[in-house]
Amino acid sequence: MNFNIGKLKEFPKGSIKEVSVQDKTYAVCNIDGVLFAIDGKCKHAGGKLSNGHLIGKILTCPKHGAQYDVTNGINLKKPWIPFAKASDLKTYNVIIENNDVIIEI
Repeated sequence: MNFNIGKLKEFPKGSIKEVSVQDKTYAVCNIDGVLFAIDGKCKHAGGKLSNGHLIGKILTCPKHGAQYDVTNGINLKKPWIPFAKASDLKTYNVIIENNDVIIEI
């Protein structure tokens, strides 16, 4: 299913924006003008990824430092807590149509 999540100007380069669709949150990241969408909460402890730090394509969870590649959802670094685990995040296709941003879920 496709959902309109806003206008392209609402997603500036280098930004992370949280969007909600059907009671679920997603983090939409703009990397050099290309939008990527992933699950909005960290798999480790539910940290809000839209409050994280985006450097290049690497998104760091603000809660315990788990890191994800937003282009494919792969968990690159476990949280800083000993014995903690984190798994990959699901990614979602993003389409731009007439300056509208659409997420495919």
